[in-house]
Amino acid sequence: MCGICGFIIKNTAGAKDYRGTLAKMTNILAHRGPDSDGFYCTDTDKAVVGLGHRRLSIIDLSEKANQPMGNEENSALVVFNGEIYNYGELTKELKEKGHTFRSNSDTEVIVHLYEDMEEHCVNKLDGMFAFALWDKKRQRLFMARDRMGIKPLFYVFKGDNFYFSSEIKALLLLEEVSRQLDFKALDFYFTYGYIPSSRTIFQDIKKLPPASFLTYESKELSVKPYWSIQYLPKNDLSENELIEKLIETFSRAVKRHLVSDVPLGAFLSGGLDSSIVVALMNKIGEKSIDTFSIGFNSSEKDELDYAAAVANRYGTNHHEFKVKPKMTQILPELIWHLDEPFFDNSIIPTFYISKLTREKVKVALSGDGGDEIFGGYEWTRRHQYNHFYNKVPSFIRKGITKLAPHKKLTHEYGTGFCSKASRLIGDLNAGMEESFLRRTTVSYSFRQQLYTHGIKEELGNFDAANYQGQLFSTANVSDIKEKMLYVDTVSFLPDDCLFKVDRMSMAHGLEVRVPFLDRELVEFSARIPFEYKIRGLTSKYILKKAFASYLPKITLKQRKQGFTIPISSWLRTELGDLASKILFSSSLEKRGLFNKKRLKWMLEEHKNGKQEFGHRIWSLIVFEVWARLYLDEKISSTPKISLEEMTA
Repeated sequence: MCGICGFIIKNTAGAKDYRGTLAKMTNILAHRGPDSDGFYCTDTDKAVVGLGHRRLSIIDLSEKANQPMGNEENSALVVFNGEIYNYGELTKELKEKGHTFRSNSDTEVIVHLYEDMEEHCVNKLDGMFAFALWDKKRQRLFMARDRMGIKPLFYVFKGDNFYFSSEIKALLLLEEVSRQLDFKALDFYFTYGYIPSSRTIFQDIKKLPPASFLTYESKELSVKPYWSIQYLPKNDLSENELIEKLIETFSRAVKRHLVSDVPLGAFLSGGLDSSIVVALMNKIGEKSIDTFSIGFNSSEKDELDYAAAVANRYGTNHHEFKVKPKMTQILPELIWHLDEPFFDNSIIPTFYISKLTREKVKVALSGDGGDEIFGGYEWTRRHQYNHFYNKVPSFIRKGITKLAPHKKLTHEYGTGFCSKASRLIGDLNAGMEESFLRRTTVSYSFRQQLYTHGIKEELGNFDAANYQGQLFSTANVSDIKEKMLYVDTVSFLPDDCLFKVDRMSMAHGLEVRVPFLDRELVEFSARIPFEYKIRGLTSKYILKKAFASYLPKITLKQRKQGFTIPISSWLRTELGDLASKILFSSSLEKRGLFNKKRLKWMLEEHKNGKQEFGHRIWSLIVFEVWARLYLDEKISSTPKISLEEMTA
């Protein structure tokens, strides 16, 4: 795991310190690769080319594996972030074709594959990756990102200049790159809590989508997809055959993810997914597994008992941490590492577990991706309620609908009986897609009341919620339930879950691997008929059936709890006054983005328990803290300031 950056910029006859610029961009990524750095910078009559790398040494710890890394003639040079799990097989194939290797690293596979296949090399790579390769002969830059979007890659194409980096903060060091907000991206943030697709919060900076490659040649930019999930045709195996193949496929996936020249461990939340990963690590023969769990010194229930049961069964070296989150102290640091406004408050436990795990190991396997691949979220069960409701005689359903209060904005978040009844009846009468969108987005009407007139004019008729609607229409499967899985997998998974894990783990120089997102396992699971994923009200049916004998019974029976913080209750108590200071500060008002009366109403309604606005208020707090760091102060190193000090 590493940090990469670089550029191809017009040569202005030595008017700029290009090497110094490259060094600054690379150094700001030092947390991603604390072990060493590397640079390549050359200039021709037409352009200056720079490649920068920060290394976290995992495979081949010698200096021979340092980057930028070239092929035999150094006619192709690569900087790479991630791991190629099938590099052993690929190295053997390439050596048989006559390629000479200087190292035992997985990085070197990329340049030799590119020699043979050019952009088609990505089809042979299994792993998590983001890389940039400079082809000297063709004077072409080639960049690619892994299929599921595990590793990030950002770029700027402005005028005749092109820049790229693993994180946005390196691009913001460049004078040419503006910090002007993309208001459509802002609407995405307040709709989903994250910014999906190719946008970022900044107009000048774009995101390379998952499963895509980019070429920049002769001042022409091209972005193309190279892979997509195929849900059809469905597998026609029997249940027992599916179980047998699932265990075999998952076991191979975990085995691939264990390749390492440094100690590795596993996050063990106590949930189904991480427990299966640990069980398979043991089955494969991994000895002395270090497992890591985190709980909180509060009244909120955690999953430490479930994690301990799995650890005891497999005799792992279990590390259990109980912490009292010092949220107001660490929030500015967390948001600086995120680069963009990001609403998911599970960044806090992810930050802590990454920090504590890094004290013992450099690599940790996690259970991320299981919910999206096998159907583990709440909506996957809710569609069954609709199925049962639709069997009720129509005259009864019509009567129930008439009893529901008229749908108003206050019913979206109201805590009273009428509001809850309105939402329930609305969901039962709605189609699955409509119900899914209501639960995964913030409504257009709510956002319209939140924004000022100026922002509404900027946005015009734009509605970020249409993005998920477009994903539904482009899903290559007809079953609406499968479409919901697809939307989660291509949007929420890379732009929320994987984004969060990458930033919080790399803040501590920890590599996190995700066996559930192994290419073979993803492609196999997509072809499993949906009725084996959700059966009745049982989610992840086939996964639970396959691994029932591998896990303690309590692991299979527990309800999914998630990895979150009780933000709503905190905003009614100790965080309430701080929230008021932030949302009614002069700095937020000067931005001219939000309706002050609406903010006041939200805080009062939430504090009095009439509305559940905790997540909406939290998203505004995060945005304002982010804006102070990235728009006002323009901080270029980890901030050492608390939330209280920011609002003093």
